[in-house]
Formats: sequence, structure tokens, C-alpha cells
Amino acid sequence: MKAEITVSSKPFIHQHAAHCESGVTSALFRDKGVDVSEAMVFGIGSGIFFGHFPFVKWVGLPITTFRSRPRTLFPKVAKRLGGKFFTKKYRNRKKGMAALRSALQESHIVGLTTNIYWLSYFPERFRFQFNGHNIIVLREIEDGFRISDPVLDHPVDCPAEDLERARFAKGPLEPKGFMYYAKTVSDNPDFRRACIEGMKDSCNMMLRIPFPFVGIRGMRYLAKSIVKSPDKLGVKEACRRLANVVRMQEEVGTGGAGFRFMYAAFLQEAAEIFASDELARLSQEMTAIGDIWREFAVVSARIVKNRGQSEDNFAKAGGLMLICAGREEQLFKNLDKVARKLKA
Repeated sequence: MKAEITVSSKPFIHQHAAHCESGVTSALFRDKGVDVSEAMVFGIGSGIFFGHFPFVKWVGLPITTFRSRPRTLFPKVAKRLGGKFFTKKYRNRKKGMAALRSALQESHIVGLTTNIYWLSYFPERFRFQFNGHNIIVLREIEDGFRISDPVLDHPVDCPAEDLERARFAKGPLEPKGFMYYAKTVSDNPDFRRACIEGMKDSCNMMLRIPFPFVGIRGMRYLAKSIVKSPDKLGVKEACRRLANVVRMQEEVGTGGAGFRFMYAAFLQEAAEIFASDELARLSQEMTAIGDIWREFAVVSARIVKNRGQSEDNFAKAGGLMLICAGREEQLFKNLDKVARKLKA
């Protein structure tokens, strides 16, 4: 859904997005005259990822992520598409809010990383502690700010006090007042080079980081942990942890399958740019992998709610994730070969 409003005498079109950070980044470029899709932003910014961190707890449970670390997408897209951009964290709340007001007075629209719990325009039942939610501030209004939140259908207003609390919330991956915007963008961005750089970076992150909790290694680590969890932790705790993995996959942001579908859309757009049948086939394969991730979520939900058949067990859930790991490993190996052959 699109909603057009006026910001500093210039029309701004609010669009609902699949994911907050890629939606915000796409909107910031669109506002400066570069029409780049959310999927293209996600691919160029190396948004696809996987990580499971048993030593980092959120509400007492290990963090599982299906995308790259928050606050990394926009800087990578900005660097690869070219232009002049502003990104900064703030320790001091007053300085951070003053910087936001200053940027708005200079007619910029501003991206912010926030904690969704303190954004009071969300109904209470939808608010939870998550420090990676991205929004756009369009302008200051009386006692607050006009917000374009990409997960909503239309712009909303947020009291200044609530926005400040959301920007400076504590906890894992705390936003630290992070704000970002485009000063200028390249008149003729090199999408071919940007796509190639994004693909190579994603392949490196998924295949080559020598750390057992990230990329394909991380998938296999978590899958094997799921299979062993009833015996190791007890069924109740195993269900609680599995439920959290599904929540991170299907509710927080776009989730595991959703990010795989978005990356498939990026590969399809890139296939058209390069006239590449190989990229088109990889796009189809990533879509198929996304379907398996969805199957994992459904089976896991049945286990957690005790509504499944006898074959819906932790071994089956972990086995589906191992299938995803194997197929993603082969996909990124193939993509790495294709990306190295492409010409900018």
C-alpha cells in the first residue's frame, strides 16, 4: 500500500515493506531519485545470513538470526551505489535528539534504529523488546514526530519522549541512537558492480567465516542441537527454545523463509540485469529452500503445541534444517562461481 504525503514541499510516498531495514533503505534512496527495490537493496547490502548464538541471550533465550546484523545494510548499500551519506551513533540522548532535529531542519528524511517496545503507536499486544526495528522520521510536529514505519500501511505520529526512549533502549544490540540518511546519491549508480560485490560478500559470510555459530556451520550446529535438545534439556525447555527459533524465523522481521524469498527476488532482478540463466536458476532454488524453511516452522509449531503426528518430532525438525543447510551451502558455492564470472 502506498500513501503520498508532503515533506519539505516534496512528495514522499510511504510504502509498506516486507522488512524494516531494507524498506527504510529503499525509501531513502527513492526519496533522492534512485528507484531501487527492497529486494535489490537486500541483495546489494548482503542482507542474507544465518547465526545462532547460544551465549547471547534475549529474554533468557539464545538469539537466532536469519539476516545480517542490524545497522549494516544501509552503509553497505550506500557504499556500493555511491553518494554522500550520514551514519552516526550517540551516547548522549540530548545530542542524539538535537542531531535528529537538525537533519530534519535541513530537509532530510532520517532513518533510525529503535526498540519497537517503546514505539507507542503500536498496540501493546504487538510491542516486544527488539532493538533492531528501523523507521523513517519525516518531520517534527507538535510534541513529537511524523513517522514512516515500513511495517505499517500509513504514516503515524510518535511523541518525542517515546521516540527518545526507543532510540536509546538498553539490551542486546542496543541502538545507541543510531541515525542515517542520504545527503546525495549517485546520478548513475553502477548496479552491476554493486550486485556482484553484494553476492560475493554474502557468499563469504555464509561459507567462509571460521566460526561455528554463523553461516552454514551455524545452521548445522543449531539443527544438531535441536535433535539432541529433548534429552539434554528436557521436553519443556526444548519446546521453549524451539518456539523461540520459530518466532525469530517467522515473526521478528521478515524471518528465515521470508528473507530467503526476498533474496530469491534479488537474484531474479540480478538475472535480468545480467541476462543470466544461471542466476535465474539460483533464484528458483532459493525459493524452494524458503519453502523448506516454512515446512520447518510448521513442523516445529506442531511440536511446541503438541498437535502433531508421531512423525512430527525434534529429529524431523532438525533434519529439515539440515536439508536447508545442505542446499544453501550448494547454492552459495554455485553463486560464488557465477559472481566471479560476471562482468561489471
